[in-house]
Amino acid sequence: MVDVSMTAPVAALAAAVAAGAAAVAFDHRDEPGGLAATAFMCAIAWWSAALFGEAVASTEAGKLFWLNVQYPATAVTPVAAVAFVASYLGYDAWVSRRRILALAAPLAALTLLSWTNDYHGLVRTGTDLAAYGSETVLVRELGPAWWVGWLYSQVLLVATFATLAYGVYDSAPAFRVSAGLLLVGAGAPWAAQFVVLGGGPAFRPELLFVLTGVAFTVAVRRGRTLGVTPVARRVTLEAVPDPIVVVDRSGRIADTNPAARAWLGDDVAVGAAVADALASAPKVRAAYRRGEAPDEPLSVEVDGETRFVSLSAVPLPTLGNRSQGTVLLLRDVTDSERNRRDLEVANDRLQTLTHALAHDLKNPLSVADGFTDLATAGDEAAIERVEGAHDRMFEIVDETLAAVDHPDPDADAEPFSFAALAEDAWRTAETGTATLTVAGDGSYAADEAAVRSVLENLFRNAAVHAGTDPTVTAVALDGGFAVVDDGPGIPPAERDRVFERGYTTADDGTGIGLASVATLAASHGWTVVAGRGRGEADAALDGETAAVGDGAAFVVRFGARPVEEVAAPVVADPDDLVAPSEALAAEE
Repeated sequence: MVDVSMTAPVAALAAAVAAGAAAVAFDHRDEPGGLAATAFMCAIAWWSAALFGEAVASTEAGKLFWLNVQYPATAVTPVAAVAFVASYLGYDAWVSRRRILALAAPLAALTLLSWTNDYHGLVRTGTDLAAYGSETVLVRELGPAWWVGWLYSQVLLVATFATLAYGVYDSAPAFRVSAGLLLVGAGAPWAAQFVVLGGGPAFRPELLFVLTGVAFTVAVRRGRTLGVTPVARRVTLEAVPDPIVVVDRSGRIADTNPAARAWLGDDVAVGAAVADALASAPKVRAAYRRGEAPDEPLSVEVDGETRFVSLSAVPLPTLGNRSQGTVLLLRDVTDSERNRRDLEVANDRLQTLTHALAHDLKNPLSVADGFTDLATAGDEAAIERVEGAHDRMFEIVDETLAAVDHPDPDADAEPFSFAALAEDAWRTAETGTATLTVAGDGSYAADEAAVRSVLENLFRNAAVHAGTDPTVTAVALDGGFAVVDDGPGIPPAERDRVFERGYTTADDGTGIGLASVATLAASHGWTVVAGRGRGEADAALDGETAAVGDGAAFVVRFGARPVEEVAAPVVADPDDLVAPSEALAAEE
């Protein structure tokens, strides 16, 4: 039998050590588990001090008083232990304030029952003083409420120590010693009670709180236990700017970090089914359900802005043969994805400019080649045509370079005469035996070089597809212009493909001209459409009605006026116009 005279000094020592440990914990109150550890050690200090009061009291009433003083500490200790271990191991999201209060409620009720035991006898059915040597101790006959409270406390403590033991096992080697100290120090008084209940030495297990306080102080002071937790949750979750969602093996969210909640919304809450919580990010949810990380970044709407993430699913370590779940890592790759897309657009634009340059140079080259023999023979008109073709080639090169260096040439555009520009474009376009008519004139403030390139391509297209000796009419319109021929027109079944790159119905066609027109127009914010000519230009800009063909009609609109209104004077059916596909228009 242990000499009970040792109870008072050892209890006083335990109270002092626990108070010191509580002070140490309070210094680390901002660390994970710091506040819970402070509450735990304060409760042990309270408990030990009240035990000292019980030991030195000489009357039954005095001992009962100090016994009741211990009960608040007995209610706080197991609940604080749960909260501390949960925070220490990174599971504090599971232990909310409401849950803490719910866990403490039964033990708080036991405290009230102990204080009012004289009225009901549910905690103690009887008490007496017994002499042990020169000392007396309080002997209790325990009632049903005490046993219920004791069993409830054991459930909390078993769960706490089992979780802490797993934390020791799962910790990095550098933290196992300090985590093990906490386990041994906190578990010693708990294990000692079973020794006493089993008929072992008669002593108060609470005296081992000395070991608890010492172990805790050493772990915090030497091992920096509260500075860096075993799973380093503060680093892996709270401080990481990318969204992290921890999913348990049942498919429910076990934890999240602030970035995940900011990106994916409040539905990403602990305990929610991950499939439901990711409703605001359907592409991420679909990838999670497939069980594989996608090769391409996924788009996520965050505060009305489209962001891009790469998704990684990292399995958690298994416990035995059972998976503990998965960590979903959503890495923000918005900047790199936008840079990649910008690069793709730049490459597409460069490719478009290359094709357009090659195609546009073909027109003046063909003209120069066609008039070279006549120029060699001394034909002055032919010499002028060759020189004009050479000048146009230099202009095309300069225009292409300007388009690369200044992608918005319309901003500083000077007004020009449409009729004069149409005549110049005709002279440098490969038009064979076709004839040009210009209907009306207008002054437009647009990129003159781009308009000329559009006209050259439309003129050459008409010369190739409108049959033998076609008449091509360039018409000035209110808000744009049109090029109409008197050929067979565009077959209705082919209209949707006429602007596609590579599409042509001519044996010697390249399929580039109309695609270049569509791309060039789109790059300047213009609209180009195709239809069938109406046979006359109704009230051209000079106020006169002009005869035009009833073949293919191409209309380019500059401003915001509806394109059907701009095209109405020259097309047979403004409601039947065909525009380039969105994909083609987006090449710029």
